[in-house]
Amino acid sequence: MFDPTIFDNLKVVLEGHLYDLDAEQTIRVIGREDFIDLASMKRIFSMRIRRDEGCCQAEISMTSVLSDFAGERFRLVEPGERPGAKLTLRLDMPLSHCEHAAELHRAMADRWAEEARIRHERSAEFVPDDGPGLSGGGLLDEKGVYRIHIEFIRKIDESHIGDMESLLAHLVDSLVDADEAGERKGRARDSE
Repeated sequence: MFDPTIFDNLKVVLEGHLYDLDAEQTIRVIGREDFIDLASMKRIFSMRIRRDEGCCQAEISMTSVLSDFAGERFRLVEPGERPGAKLTLRLDMPLSHCEHAAELHRAMADRWAEEARIRHERSAEFVPDDGPGLSGGGLLDEKGVYRIHIEFIRKIDESHIGDMESLLAHLVDSLVDADEAGERKGRARDSE
């Protein structure tokens, strides 16, 4: 039997809480990935969730690198560093949610800003321009994804296990904010 790493212990707790939320029908777990990148000796664990009534998805991802493992196992720690795992969250929304970017940023900043960096990203499929005077070019029916990345500043370790439940509650609240932004747009369009 091996002694589990910080990463293993955090993964079990995180996964258990997410499946509990799924069993309670608060969210649906729609994806799970557990990788070991042999090129960089990095472990990556992520789970994707959504609400039954929503159009948005959230992903929580945890990463641990070789220096985290060496620091934990062999006490080989750089000054100012400590072993643990890097935590990131991502919200994926339809491209039309970009209209609510300022509102969503305020909501995310109120919830996460002290602990994390918040970054917005927009990607859309397009047709390359055929040149001057020729048809083509432009977005394809506004298909694409608007993403909000929430990257935690400090690594987490086993001392944060007690915070996992509240962290996931905040993630679900962030997902609700994203879904409701789209619902408000739909209601406004219907009332016109």
